[in-house]
Amino acid sequence: MTSPRRPLSRLTRRLLSTGNQSSTAPPRPQHDPYALLSRPTWSIRALLPPSPSNNPPSHPVAPLSEPTTEIDQPPSENDPQITPQQLTHLLRLSALPQPPTQTTSHRLLTTLHAQLHFVRDMQRVNTAGVAPLHSIRDETPQGLLEATVTTSTLAEALQQEEVVGRCRRPRRRRTGKGGGQIQMQIEGVEDWDVLAGAGEKVGRYFVVRSGKGEAAKEGGE
Repeated sequence: MTSPRRPLSRLTRRLLSTGNQSSTAPPRPQHDPYALLSRPTWSIRALLPPSPSNNPPSHPVAPLSEPTTEIDQPPSENDPQITPQQLTHLLRLSALPQPPTQTTSHRLLTTLHAQLHFVRDMQRVNTAGVAPLHSIRDETPQGLLEATVTTSTLAEALQQEEVVGRCRRPRRRRTGKGGGQIQMQIEGVEDWDVLAGAGEKVGRYFVVRSGKGEAAKEGGE
C-alpha cells in the first residue's frame, strides 16, 4: 500500500523553480574592467576651445554611442571676445598686477577665453525640469535620511532645558552656586576665556584706549 504524497513546501517549490530558470538562462557575458577603462569615451577637452596646434591628444577618445546633446555643439562665432584693453580694465578692477610683456598678456587672454568657453558650454545645457541643488551634498534618500535632524538627535540637548513661565518657554537649565546664576557651559564652545587676549581689563570687561584719551592724558601730565 503506497502512502499519499505530501505537498511540497513553498520554499522547496521556490528552490526548484529557481534551479530550472538558472539552468535555462543564457550565461552573462564577462566584461574585463581593465579593457573597459583602457580607452576613454569622453574627455574634458570637449568643453575647451580647440587648440591651435594640430598635435593629436595623447589619449585617443572613442566615439560616443549616445546621441550628441546641446553641450556637444560648437560655440557660436558671435561669442564676445576679451580685448587687451578690457583685460587691463579687469585687472585694475581686481587689483591685480598688469602683465609685464605682451606675451604674458596673450597668455592671460588665452586662459580667459578658455574659461569663458567652458562657462558658455555649461550655460548651453538644457536644465528644464531639473530641480537645482540646495547645496553640494548627498541628496539621495539614504543621504537625506542620515542628515535629517530628529528628536533623538537632540535628545541630549533637550534634557538640558526646562520649561519656565506661563508661556512655557524652554530655557537651558542653570547649574552651579549662587542660586543657579552660573549657566551651564557647553564644553569646547562656551568654556573658552573671552578676555584671555585683552591687554587691559576691568572685571569682566576689557579696556580699549583711544587716541583722544591718550592725547588728553599726555596733555594733562
